[in-house]
Amino acid sequence: MKTIFLLLFFCLGSSVLAQPTVHVAGIDWLVQVKVQKEVYKGKECLKTDEGVAIAKDLNFKNGIIQFNMCIQPGRGFAGVRFRGDGMGNTEEFYIRKHQSGNPDAIQYTPVYNGNAGWQLYYGEGYGAVKKHVFDEWFVVKLVISGSKGEVYISDMEKPVLVIHELKLGEREGKIAFYGPARFADIKVTPMDSPVLKGEFKEIVKAGDEVIKSYPVSEVFDAEKLIYENLLPANFTKKLQFNNWETEADGLLNISKTGALAEKKNAVLLKIIIDSETNLLKRMDFGFSDGAKIFVNGKSVWQGNDVYRSRDYRFLGTIGYFDSVYLDLQSGKNEIVVMVAENFGGWGFKARFENLNGIKLIK
Repeated sequence: MKTIFLLLFFCLGSSVLAQPTVHVAGIDWLVQVKVQKEVYKGKECLKTDEGVAIAKDLNFKNGIIQFNMCIQPGRGFAGVRFRGDGMGNTEEFYIRKHQSGNPDAIQYTPVYNGNAGWQLYYGEGYGAVKKHVFDEWFVVKLVISGSKGEVYISDMEKPVLVIHELKLGEREGKIAFYGPARFADIKVTPMDSPVLKGEFKEIVKAGDEVIKSYPVSEVFDAEKLIYENLLPANFTKKLQFNNWETEADGLLNISKTGALAEKKNAVLLKIIIDSETNLLKRMDFGFSDGAKIFVNGKSVWQGNDVYRSRDYRFLGTIGYFDSVYLDLQSGKNEIVVMVAENFGGWGFKARFENLNGIKLIK
């Protein structure tokens, strides 16, 4: 699911409004690319193998989205987007057809500026094990209430996935279906406070050792810095920076701050540290997809975690998997981190074992 692929799905400008519609399940659907209306195994349905269908006159905030789904064997991603703004910002639930029975068989992820974040959001609360059924109709139900959600597949009594926090927050937006799959019996029931049956975890804020905000630059071409041993003089001064807060656990989803484009795939983050003395301090961090760290203008670390860059099942997921020892001077130190993105999630997080001898300056 490349970024540009997602952007094509969600640019609902004047050109989309002129696109054809099909009427299925009592709803008019704007269709893009090769979406077809057909009857399959006794059900009138949307066939979205090569496109997306967007509910034309329907907005959704809280309630139930229920539908029948039919998938075929083979690699592919198929599901539903909801609370979308029509410009590449949406919540998304989908099935990985080729991961049947695996821990990532199903996935919830937010999408910001057309870039899905599955490399940032994985594991409990985001993905779950599910054995898929092929070439048969099965029922899927999403129950959405405020910042929480549940997904039911076939068994309507027990959720297969509990979403502890919908990242885009409580908002009204578009509903869309995409393939390769077929969708039938689509029913959208708006409700103020639908009943949730799952066990939800409290969202706990990270401690002070975790960096909770960053000045983030405008997007630029990573090639400008990728081979530099020293941060070029005045490079950062030419870029505009805005301060961004992290999520509760310290994750910064960089896709919130700007959109990927040709020759624009990287940003700079700043970390300002006031050190009591000359000090070597370890910082643990996670990133997606590539990162380069400068300490007081000198490059000290560089790494690449692009999807499948290590082996065919390496997902490029983010965590506190890397460490760097910062050679801090007494007084103010500027740490500059370049984070570059390919697809699947653009993020960074960092923490210290403790703050002994240092102070993080906001």
